Amino acid sequence: MARTLFRLFVFFGLPGLLTAQSSLAYQLKKGDVFTVEQKAEQHIIQNLDETSHELTNRVTGVLQFNVVQESDTAYVLEFMFNDLIFKIESSLQGVLLDVHAAEPEAGDTQAEIFNSLLNIPVLMTLSKQGEILEVSGGDQLVSKVLEQSGIPEGFSRTVMKKSLEQQYGSKALAESYEQMTFFYPGQPVREGDQWSNQYEGKLEALNTWTLDSLNTGSAYISGKAKILIKTDEPSNTMRLEGEQQTSVMTDMASGFMREMNVQTRAEGISTAAQMGDVQIPTVVNSNVTYRLIAQKNVQ
Repeated sequence: MARTLFRLFVFFGLPGLLTAQSSLAYQLKKGDVFTVEQKAEQHIIQNLDETSHELTNRVTGVLQFNVVQESDTAYVLEFMFNDLIFKIESSLQGVLLDVHAAEPEAGDTQAEIFNSLLNIPVLMTLSKQGEILEVSGGDQLVSKVLEQSGIPEGFSRTVMKKSLEQQYGSKALAESYEQMTFFYPGQPVREGDQWSNQYEGKLEALNTWTLDSLNTGSAYISGKAKILIKTDEPSNTMRLEGEQQTSVMTDMASGFMREMNVQTRAEGISTAAQMGDVQIPTVVNSNVTYRLIAQKNVQ
């Protein structure tokens, strides 16, 4: 009889264990340090009349996140670039940019300018779910790059400042790296559950996330999104619509991502300053990966 009761207990108890909910969120400690390698490749195809122009952007970065403050609801991280590598190639004009910021060659002004982006701390406030609530210090980062450029006050410096602000200003950094951090739900979930969130900025995305699987060490999350890409820079504008697919493997202990892949396809219209108001049919395909390459955790 006792054995029968035990079997019944196991039989009826297992479903509850298998469907138990988990609270997925960041669980960081002051002093934790995470180093991430980012690799991005973007292909932009523009067609005008019988001419097709393909631009390929490749960026590799090493990013460091130091936890400098923790509270019950959020964390303050000190974020900096340890290295940046840029290569831009045009199907019509060849290599437009080829820079390794950490190893600038003598006389390479562009590399020296990008080198000034490295190891400058920016403060980032992160919610438990990964929403970037605030970034401060990006504007000082832009100012340092402008100083390093040596470009005198005037139109060229103003154009360069606006372009840098749209990539490395506080607001731009918050919008850019939220893609890497903001994927947790605000409530406990079990395998197969879905939830939604939204990104703003140059990339607007309405995301639907799914907890694919879970074990004691990792959570596996996938996301699908409808996206809108909007840029308004001095040299060009762009408005494209499309879709984005994301896969994430996170560390259950800290909540920090271990590996992440983001694939995007969008199409629409762009314009170039030198071509006036001519609308250019444009397709953008991009693939971005993030990988945790080192970490130091406070016990």
